[in-house]
Amino acid sequence: MGFKLPFSGDYKPISGYGIIGNTRTCALIGFDGSVDWCCLPRFDSPSVFAAILDHRIGGRWTVTPTTVSMSTQVYLDDTNVLTTRFTSRKGIVEVVDFMPCHSGKVWSTPPEIHRIVRGLSGEMELRLVLEPRFGYGKYTADITRHEDGFLFENSKEELVFSSTLQRLNSKAGRVTGRFSVKKGEKVYMILSYGESTPRRAANYSTDLQLSRTLRYWRRWVSGLKYTGRWRKEVVRSALTLRLLVYSPTGAMIAAPTTSLPEAVGYGRNWDYRYSWIRDSAFSLWAFHVLGSYSEAEHYIHWLIDNNPALDKDLHLMYTLDGGTKISERQLTHLEGYMRSYPVRVGNAASAQFQLDAHGCILDALYFSYRFGVGVSEETYYRFVKPIANFICDNWRKNGNGIWEIRGKRQHYVYTKAWCYVGLERACRIATMKGHLDDTKRWREVMDDIREEVDQKGWNRSSEYYSMSYETREPDASLLLLPLIGFIRSDDRRMQRTVAAIQKKLSKNGLLYRYGIDDGLGGKEGSFMVCNFWLVAVLSRMGRLREAERLMDRLVSFGGPLGLYSEEVDPESGEPLGNFPQAFSHMGLISAAFEFERALGHPHVGRGRGEGRDQKPNS
Repeated sequence: MGFKLPFSGDYKPISGYGIIGNTRTCALIGFDGSVDWCCLPRFDSPSVFAAILDHRIGGRWTVTPTTVSMSTQVYLDDTNVLTTRFTSRKGIVEVVDFMPCHSGKVWSTPPEIHRIVRGLSGEMELRLVLEPRFGYGKYTADITRHEDGFLFENSKEELVFSSTLQRLNSKAGRVTGRFSVKKGEKVYMILSYGESTPRRAANYSTDLQLSRTLRYWRRWVSGLKYTGRWRKEVVRSALTLRLLVYSPTGAMIAAPTTSLPEAVGYGRNWDYRYSWIRDSAFSLWAFHVLGSYSEAEHYIHWLIDNNPALDKDLHLMYTLDGGTKISERQLTHLEGYMRSYPVRVGNAASAQFQLDAHGCILDALYFSYRFGVGVSEETYYRFVKPIANFICDNWRKNGNGIWEIRGKRQHYVYTKAWCYVGLERACRIATMKGHLDDTKRWREVMDDIREEVDQKGWNRSSEYYSMSYETREPDASLLLLPLIGFIRSDDRRMQRTVAAIQKKLSKNGLLYRYGIDDGLGGKEGSFMVCNFWLVAVLSRMGRLREAERLMDRLVSFGGPLGLYSEEVDPESGEPLGNFPQAFSHMGLISAAFEFERALGHPHVGRGRGEGRDQKPNS
């Protein structure tokens, strides 16, 4: 798939972006060679490039042809190193973009973006525009020219730009220039955060940084176990998830962007640059099934160390360094992607009550116990037992649920199921550690939860599980019930629920997450992870042809780079929402795993909720 240049629109489609990063921050780079989103030095820092949210004042770093050409983007095999190739009648040029990422002291060094322009044939003229705008596009940088480059600064931040280009101009916070690249020639460009003096780019070994970064990613991929049909897509999803882990703490962000709309023009724009317990736990399970355990251990132990009283202090989301104050505000000076305002930073959902987070983290800890370094006695008493008891004391309360509906709290069936599963995981851990006395109350509450869900969450007239006790409609989160082990996948009630979800929530064969009025107005797209959950459930039910057809269709929505947004327009297939989305990539891995498992392939082990499809209380 290629794009024609010059690009004349104000906003590129979300599918026209690739991502690079160093597991502390990232950058989105469009098919026209423009860095349109980057927050420095962390994922949740104010942006220095935000043209994706305001093409006028957001700021960008563009390296693009001056004449008509075609553009294609690919990743170098098994890495997060992005290449953008421009092809015209006169020549072919490739831009290699990456952030240095390798073992050693890289986590303590300032983040950098490296761009290598390589002439592959003929000759091509390109245009450079470098215009960082600090504070989410609010502040124009002051520029100082140095012998080896330029210094961009305001009162709080500094960026230095070094390159092998000689003739560049600076004016009004912007560096510009034109240059030609012939076959065999290279141009180096480096943008560094937090430094005050440019380095001589010709002496800075960018090629060495590239080789180290390639080696880092390929070494990590070599440890992944999946060898099934969708290995290419699974590996790309794994690489993307790894890119979204904030390495200093192990926290995983839901997505690296804010306010990319769920539907253009309707105000459903949220900031996802935080670490949700739920998203992290699901993604850590994806790492587990792929055989990469260190991410889970790092995150879980960070979470434990960061919270001295988890039973009382466990929040549904955290900042990258463990903070819980995530107030929400609007940036009124930005017009938003495709003029879809408001642009929000922070997230008011952080104050919601979502008890499923407690079950999710016990599930993650159980898998850590099985595959990782285990659970110490201290962790058991500080973490497992208090959270299990907290669930017992609070499971009857209503909450906001997985979809974070900003209205009246309800009794969501999905949340009740996770309370059950969390206690089941706590019972397993307690049994393995010899604390059988603790399990008596937990098992009694598990029976109470199941009885209540069957009485109040089952729609007896239509015969399917409902989204909540208060509504008679289903929602797509119910697809997880057999995947986490709440009910057997061949149970008639689950089969009826899946049928109801497909009938009531599907458009053009793609699922919405729910059909109720959530009070926000407007509309949204089909939720990608829900469709991947459907593939997983169909696989467990033995409906493999149906699962395979749906999976092949979903894979096509990843675009040329295999990256998935939060949602997709069921009519146009265009991605919607924050991008790339950890939940969507986790869902792809889960779906591929369940399909291969259903085929009985030897390289796939038992999955999440194993044993629950055999006997609910085993």
